[in-house]
Formats: sequence, C-alpha cells, structure tokens
Amino acid sequence: MEQQIPLKPKTVFSLTDSTNNFENHIDPLGDNISSLALVRASGSDVDIVNAARVSYGKFVTEIQERDRNLIRFLVEHNHTSPFEHNQLSFRIKAPMFVARQWMRHRINSYNEISYRYVKAPLEFYIPPKWRYQDKVNKQASVGAFDDSHALAEYKKGLEIAKQTYESLLERGICRELARGILPTCTYTQFIFTCNLQSLTHFLKLRLNPGAQHEIRMFAHGMLALALPHFPVCLEEWRRVHIPDLQVKTFDEFTPAFTQAVEEK
Repeated sequence: MEQQIPLKPKTVFSLTDSTNNFENHIDPLGDNISSLALVRASGSDVDIVNAARVSYGKFVTEIQERDRNLIRFLVEHNHTSPFEHNQLSFRIKAPMFVARQWMRHRINSYNEISYRYVKAPLEFYIPPKWRYQDKVNKQASVGAFDDSHALAEYKKGLEIAKQTYESLLERGICRELARGILPTCTYTQFIFTCNLQSLTHFLKLRLNPGAQHEIRMFAHGMLALALPHFPVCLEEWRRVHIPDLQVKTFDEFTPAFTQAVEEK
C-alpha cells in the first residue's frame, strides 16, 4: 500500500545563531549550522486549478474531487504552465559547494550574502562520514566510513584557511581578495525564489539517488516545507515522478543523512 506524505512536519528546530534568527527553519545537515526556511509562500492548490480552468472561463474557491482529478491529469500529462502562478521563497544557509550546485537551476531568483561586503563568519561544513568515489557514476560517491587521519587533515586545512583569512584582513587586505582563500565548504546564505513548477523540477533532479547527499537533504526539506501549501499538487507530483519517496519530517534529517551514506 502506497504510503502517504505527512501533511505537516512533526517538529521545528530553532537555532540561536544571529545569522539564523528567522522562525520555522530546519537544519538539513544536522550540524547546527545549516539552515532552510520557507520565508514566504503565495498561492495554493486552488490557484493551480483556476489557472487551468480559466481556459474555459471557470473559477473555483475550494478544491473538490473533480479538481483533484484535474491536478492529477495536469501532472500526468506534463501540462506545466498552471503550476507557475504562485511563488515560494526560501532562505538557505549551506556550504558553498551546495549553493553552486543549487544555482545551476537558473530559471529562479537568487540573492546571496557577499563576503565582499561583510566579513565571512568562518563556519565550515565537516562531513559526518567520508564516502568513496563511485567507479560507475564518475561524479557520484558511495559508501560511508570513518578515517580519523583524514578528519584531522581536513580540520587542519580549515584552520590554516581561517588563520590566513584573518591574517590577510589584519594586514589591511580587502575582503574581496581575502575571501579567495576560503574553501568551498564555507557556509554561505542566500534567498531562493521559485514557482511550483520550478521547485518540482529541482526536486526531481536533486532527490535522485545520483545527486550529492548534502543537496538531497536540502531537497527533502524544501518538499516538507512546501507540502502544507500545495498538498494535492505535491502529492500527485510525488506519485507520478518519485513514487517510492517518503518525505522526511524535520526531526528525521540527521539520522536520515547518516543512514543514507551508510547504506550506499
């Protein structure tokens, strides 16, 4: 029997860091640094239905069974334009390498913190497990293992980068040049605004097992946050495109990440 997506997350995490002072956000990577929040949602399942029914001069104010059937038809036959009449804005705090993958999705709007304007807070992502390079999918990774020596070297490199960055600033070097020493695991923040069609395209690609684990955790979070606003559309989309997917609730992110890397 197909498992239904829970319509509401079970818990909401709250961080005290001054850079994460917005409400209803989650920590997808489970390190008390990463953050994901839906800061604005405009539209609902009703708007998708009305965008489709305007072709016949029709208008509804609430979702009926025939509207569910219409949404199902639109999803199954890839009629995408009705899903564009809405907007979702997320605020994200993620490692730079996640942000750079994210911004490959170009039909969206982005604004990012600038370490040319402000000093970098020097927060770094440290993987909870190491992974091997996949020998079949050359861009992907597999497995999960501990290596204390590798971890020590990784942290040593971060400390060198941190000290060098601080030293450059102290010597009067401008921020726009000093930031060049920072590694791609440095955390950045940005606002990401999209419509439902663009979001589901992102999710289809970034929830795929071939996507990097870290961005997959953010994708799970985006789906969980958007779901209460578009429950019918996202359930039908999941049923058609990712039928085996179970949406992770907020308090599952950290163990889910560990399980994901260990099962590979």
